[in-house]
Formats: sequence, structure tokens, C-alpha cells
Amino acid sequence: MSCRLFEEEDHTLKYRLHRPGYPKQLFERVFNYYADDSQTNEKIPLAIDIGCGSGQASIGLSLYCDRVIGIDVSANQIAHGIQKDNVEYRCHSAEDLSFLETNSVDLITVAASLHWFNIEIFVEEVKRVLKPNIGVFAIWTYGMGQLDNPMADTIYREFDEKILLSYWNHKRWLGVSYYQSLLPLLPYKSTLVEYTIERTTETSIGQFIDFIETLSACQTFRIQEGEKAYQDLLATFRKKLVGAYIKYSNRPNSDETTDFNSIQLSIENPIRLYLMKKNEIN
Repeated sequence: MSCRLFEEEDHTLKYRLHRPGYPKQLFERVFNYYADDSQTNEKIPLAIDIGCGSGQASIGLSLYCDRVIGIDVSANQIAHGIQKDNVEYRCHSAEDLSFLETNSVDLITVAASLHWFNIEIFVEEVKRVLKPNIGVFAIWTYGMGQLDNPMADTIYREFDEKILLSYWNHKRWLGVSYYQSLLPLLPYKSTLVEYTIERTTETSIGQFIDFIETLSACQTFRIQEGEKAYQDLLATFRKKLVGAYIKYSNRPNSDETTDFNSIQLSIENPIRLYLMKKNEIN
């Protein structure tokens, strides 16, 4: 059964508002692999985006596909799905794709959520529903990223790897290690290719904290320790980041009064993409 860590109404709304999308280059890689790098204007007929959350990847896929179905185990995530004419959302678990016919799907994608699934059961469903010799299985993930300020990056790593350590589900580390330990469980290994998609995001400290709040470990901390402790945690983290960026800028040293939304930062967070094509009849 899929891990269920992104379901509360408040959390799913934050997820919709503050989770980043994915770069165009990623979807172009997926499309070109599907099309065998041929120059074609024909779109992929049907894509299933599994563990779609509120649709950050589903919307990106919609430019390259006639039809996209995003599925997620969380009804609240589905309720917040980003709307587009050729995208629909359904509440299902990754391990049960019984609403799809055998050999009926052109593309299955999993965007940074494979580690939450029961991999063995899910892979069997992937093998069942993909079209033979055509169907593509695409998965990708990314790590915690690196901030452009060395002092701030150290603060970020301490927050992520030490302060939040006991609040992370152990499966999270499968994702940040780029699924290396899961590769033996993937199908169609003779067709497997991988790419690293570089991604740099320009944002503010305020927007970065908004993203941090979407992390499952933050919400687990909030539930276990209470709202006041959670807000104190975020305030302390934010103050440390502000101090780090002020120190390495020409700003006056007044982190108590500085508007953190005015302080810009960038984070490098490459994406690891794995592509496979079904090379079996069944």
C-alpha cells in the first residue's frame, strides 16, 4: 500500500500552491524517447501520471499528450488538482490500476513519488497496462538541492538531515539517493536509459519556506509537536537563513527587521530521469 503522508486539507493546499513544477527539458526527453527521436507532431495518446499530487507533472505532460490521467491515493490532493481540458484526476492507489485495460496505456510517469509505493506490486501493474513495444515507463526524482550561499546551505542541511531526521519516513531516503537501490526492481532493463536534467530555481526566502512547509517531515513535526513548536521551528530556520544572506551581501546587519520576501536565493536541484520501454508482449 502507498504511504499516505500528503492528505490533510491544509497540507494539500500548501502542496498545490508551493510545490515547483518541472522544466520543459524533462518532458521533451520523455517525448523524444517515446517517439524514438523521430520528428513528429503527433502527441502521445494516453499518459497516466501516478502519485500525481495536485498535478505539477500532469500539467507539464499535457502539452505532449492528447490525454493525461493523474491518479493519487489522496482525495484532498485530487480535489486540488490543477485543471486543464485534457487532464483528469482520479483517486486510486498506485498498486491498483484495475480501471485500466491490459495493454492500453502509452506512457506511465511517476514524478518523485515512486519511493512511497509498494514497488513490486506497482511494477506488475505497470507491466500489465503498458502497450507492448510502444509503452514507456518514466520515473524521476531529485534530492534536497544546494543553496547558492554556503553558510545558508549548511543551515539548510542541518535543518533537513538533523533537526527533521526523526520526522522523515525512512522511504524518503530512497528518493534523495536517486532510486539507486530501486533500479534492480524496475522492468525492461535492456531499454533503460537515464538522464540528469539540470534545474536552478530562483526564489525568495519567504517562498523557499513555503516550499519547506510542503515537506512530509514538517507536517509530521507539526502533528507530533504542536502548532507553536512548529511555528517556532520555521521562525528559527528563517531567521538563520536571513542572517546568512545578509552576512554575504551589502545589506545592513538587521535581520530582525529585514523583509525575508525581499531576499532572493537560488537553489540547484538536478532531476534524475529514468526511461524504459515495454519490450514484452505481456
